[in-house]
Amino acid sequence: MSDNNKPIHQVRIGRIKAAVFDNGEDAPRKVQFTALYKDGETWKGSSSFTREDLPLLAKVADQVHTYLYEQNGSSAG
Repeated sequence: MSDNNKPIHQVRIGRIKAAVFDNGEDAPRKVQFTALYKDGETWKGSSSFTREDLPLLAKVADQVHTYLYEQNGSSAG
């Protein structure tokens, strides 16, 4: 994933966000999970999650899994 690579799909619930990146035809898609927080007036992201984040993280991951499966699940076997 390069910095110029824009996500092809995003899921957000509360402060938890997932971004799906396409890495080319023969490469698997990658998913980046972020916990959003506000530092003053600026929104920032962290790859660390609190205990309270985990239920939302699981829900976001489930939605991303469903999206990915619907995109190419039938070719997975």
